[in-house]
Amino acid sequence: MQLTPKQIEVFRCFAKENPKILICSGAKRSGKTFILDYVFLSHIAKFEGKGLSFILGGSTQASIRRNVLDDLEKILGKELKLDKTNAIEIFGNKIYCFDGANADAWKKVRGFTAAGAFLNEATALHDTFVKEVISRCSYPGARIIMDTNPENPMHTVKVDYIDKTGQRLEDGQLNIKAFNFTLDDNVFLSCEYIESIKLSTPSGMFYDRDILGQWVSGEGVVYKDFNQNKHFIRRCDIPTKEITSYFCGVDWGYEHYGSIVLIGEASGTYYLIKEIAKQHQEIDFWVEEALKIKKDYGSIPFYCDSARPEHVRRFKREGLWAINADKAVLSGIEVVAKLFKQDKFYIVEDVKRFKEEIFMYVWNEHSGEPVKLWDDVLDSIRYAIYSKSKGSNFKFK
Repeated sequence: MQLTPKQIEVFRCFAKENPKILICSGAKRSGKTFILDYVFLSHIAKFEGKGLSFILGGSTQASIRRNVLDDLEKILGKELKLDKTNAIEIFGNKIYCFDGANADAWKKVRGFTAAGAFLNEATALHDTFVKEVISRCSYPGARIIMDTNPENPMHTVKVDYIDKTGQRLEDGQLNIKAFNFTLDDNVFLSCEYIESIKLSTPSGMFYDRDILGQWVSGEGVVYKDFNQNKHFIRRCDIPTKEITSYFCGVDWGYEHYGSIVLIGEASGTYYLIKEIAKQHQEIDFWVEEALKIKKDYGSIPFYCDSARPEHVRRFKREGLWAINADKAVLSGIEVVAKLFKQDKFYIVEDVKRFKEEIFMYVWNEHSGEPVKLWDDVLDSIRYAIYSKSKGSNFKFK
């Protein structure tokens, strides 16, 4: 088994100092989860054959399988099948898998006495679940390990645990130890891959988090890589003959602007072809505008804000291909921002509302998300592109 210098440092800490809570945070693809797989297995092995309970927590059962169980199978060289209690057996002990993203997820681990826990993607878990799991690790010698990507610096995982790295108990036992990973810590990644990722990662918060592994808030405008001298194009310069698909994003509004955007895609490059942005319009207006688009471009998907389900149903009754959009904020923004960074998203220059919003769309440093102003057309764009990128092309019913 080959490990990076940073992974070796983590394992040596676990073996020699044996902290009660061990955390690896930092950049994506930096090797933090992989080393904690070994740490977790090593900890379980200490109790071989004792029939004890351990906790494996993740955002969803699917993410637990994808992020942890698949690698554990490779390390152990055997298939790990969940039983009826969502548990697997390793070294004569039971490891119970819990999805912990919801507010009431903590109830699932009530009554447990665990000898250890591995919390994957800790910032994606609900704070009460994290605290409940830690409280359940009361068996003598129990240890808790966590991995996570960075988020807002005021997140409870950072404030309550990472910021307390080096903390010791009265008897001198190391209580908390945190390690920070950067992309460059993964020395097994090719130089070409690292260079490509760095060049394609949006500037600002996303680069600081995903590449440098820093816990930072966003500052200034959200789309830092948008360049009006480059990304605005004339309508006559849109390569209409090369566009292979069209799709729309819809953000409902009344006092604030409602909007529909029409986007075309040509070989992975996107073009904002049309925006409709109005205040004080009822659903009849939006149906009429959507039907005009359908008449001109055929039955194309409309990725809609799910906050107004009655409007989505109305679109469907009118024969429109209406789909509830995936509204994930940061993930959606990152996808759009990456397109600007890579010069793969262009805006027809005769838009009006987009021009008003793009430089006014800024980060809220306290919440870690954009300020809910100047975001109507930009929300429509995010709904459309992010949903399209995830392949959310459900059949019209």
